[in-house]
Amino acid sequence: MIQALKRNGGPIGLLVFCMLGFALTPFDPYGQLFLERAEGGFSWAHLFGVDELGQDVTSRVWRGSANTISYSLLASLGTLLVSSGLLTVERKGGASVSKLILAMVSLGIAVPVMFLGLLFMIFMDRSPSTLSIAIAIAGVPLAFRQLRVLWIEQNAAMHVEASRAIGGGRRHLFFFSLMPNIRPQLVEIWKLVFAIAILELSALTFLGLAGDPNWAELGTLLHKHQKHLLQQPLLVIWPGVTLCGILWTIRRIRAE
Repeated sequence: MIQALKRNGGPIGLLVFCMLGFALTPFDPYGQLFLERAEGGFSWAHLFGVDELGQDVTSRVWRGSANTISYSLLASLGTLLVSSGLLTVERKGGASVSKLILAMVSLGIAVPVMFLGLLFMIFMDRSPSTLSIAIAIAGVPLAFRQLRVLWIEQNAAMHVEASRAIGGGRRHLFFFSLMPNIRPQLVEIWKLVFAIAILELSALTFLGLAGDPNWAELGTLLHKHQKHLLQQPLLVIWPGVTLCGILWTIRRIRAE
């Protein structure tokens, strides 16, 4: 564990720094404190400039990265939790249950997250939490297939068969034979699901489905500032660069 933290110190540190946007922004991300400098460019007080509402863009991008990471992280963990439960039911439910679940998963692959987001908003409030739930459900078919292949592979591996042969129980098989060997693949699956969740959340908020048009989130910031691309390109560049940086950071996380 300590070695893993050392190897991933840089990526984890960058993600933690982004999450500090909940508490350490230089100004209130929603405070219209600088109307006299509205749509102003770089200054030492406002490194990313000031938007048309007099809000400090540095604070909004920092808070936006924290919101993007946190809601996407919850969505990715929800995806893995639901997928793991579904896999357990599929493995233990018999042939008919297995066929039903596999058919539902195959159908779910074809359902876009946009459709789920709009569907959920019929029954729930138009909010970031609703989008996070929709993204979590939309990711289940992909994560389920990846987990199922991984489980089938490892369950038939020689080290698992050897553990069974010497009388190892289910708990021993899971914690001492399966988990040490599937941990790297699990981390890679989580990274994929997490990155997709970030892109989907930013895409949905870019389309205006977050509810609050002034919510500090990277997709919302890109949507809000796109009309200023020619006059103040940095208002669009900084949220875009931050989004790319977060995805690059996730890619650098290593499981070995």
